[in-house]
Amino acid sequence: MNSGKQRVVISGIGAVSPYGAGAELLTESLLAGRSGVVFLPELTEIPAINSHVAGVVPELNVSVIPRHFRRSMTKMSLYATLAAQEALRDADHERAPEGMSFLLGSTMSSMAAWLAFAEKFLNKQLELVKTTAVFQMMNHSPLANVAQALDIQGPGYGNCTACATGLMNVGMAAQLIASGLAETVLCGGTDEYHPIMTGCFSIMNAASDQFNDRPELASRPFDRQRGGIVCSEGCGMLVVESLDSAAKRGVKIHAEIIGFGSNTETKNIATPSAASIGQCIRLALADADLDAAQVNFVNAHATSTPVGDAEECAAIGAVFGANTPVNSLKGHLGHTMAASGCLELIASIRMMQRGTFAPTLNLTDPDPECAAVHHLREVTPLTVNILQKNSFALGGTNCSLLVKRWQES
Repeated sequence: MNSGKQRVVISGIGAVSPYGAGAELLTESLLAGRSGVVFLPELTEIPAINSHVAGVVPELNVSVIPRHFRRSMTKMSLYATLAAQEALRDADHERAPEGMSFLLGSTMSSMAAWLAFAEKFLNKQLELVKTTAVFQMMNHSPLANVAQALDIQGPGYGNCTACATGLMNVGMAAQLIASGLAETVLCGGTDEYHPIMTGCFSIMNAASDQFNDRPELASRPFDRQRGGIVCSEGCGMLVVESLDSAAKRGVKIHAEIIGFGSNTETKNIATPSAASIGQCIRLALADADLDAAQVNFVNAHATSTPVGDAEECAAIGAVFGANTPVNSLKGHLGHTMAASGCLELIASIRMMQRGTFAPTLNLTDPDPECAAVHHLREVTPLTVNILQKNSFALGGTNCSLLVKRWQES
């Protein structure tokens, strides 16, 4: 971040993805070229939904969460609790530090919980609704559920900015620490899949419908045959703290957060423009006091939509030129919604540590409209010191984060 402020580092990471629980499983699966997208028969039962694929989390062992906490949780809170536990352990915390701030959000509250409530309400059977249902359907249910389960007593912020939620929360956490308003922050994004998600994008003609019989090929960012978003679920959580705090505790550091930028697209509520994306990227660079030439890699938001991918490529090309390597991990994962920014940031940091990056899966025939950048098309050894991560959301919210590979001085 800007000089004169506290330096900000990432000391803990945790993930639940369509591959299962664990940041290491996420990274290994991406590098192995595994797809997390599957065919969902229930989607064929709704005529207006033309996409029959999604990325869903396999069954997890949630017994590590005491039952009296689980009763108030839907899947998005279960995912967030598991990911938060992993992130705290990774940061060498036996429990939540006293006064730790907490930022967590989702795109929507649990649709499953809301529909179950609505059914009883509309049938005039409200007396059948259990108290725990209320705590499953609040806008900030994941924040509240995780805080209760892990005894997080510091300030909590249930921020939601749709698909930008996860990365936005990381950026806001970094700003809290840089300005001295917090020393340690747990932050992330979580979402659970429901057919309503795919239904929403089908209504907008933005859901992938060309590869229902081959789900592993359905999400294909930047490719000429891309047809839209594949909705997915999961959670990414990070422990972010001041460098002074991490040094005092003697813990390992994954990366340093050096810049963050955010703006709002006002020309189109559904699609960000190259101009707005480019401005957002430049805001992050200015915050880090960097030139574009100093950035070695860009992990794009790229959701596999025809317009969105092309606009982002135009923006990245205008800022960085045609030589900086670019990938999107949504070819592997689909779009994990509020979790996407954090899951993709976590994976990118782990790849930066390894010196090996996964390509954009299913990019077999790059669209000429996405030709302004250098696409990574195979697993590639790369020395990356500075990486830029983008996230954009329906409604116009854009954000971009810069992280630096940590090297002991």
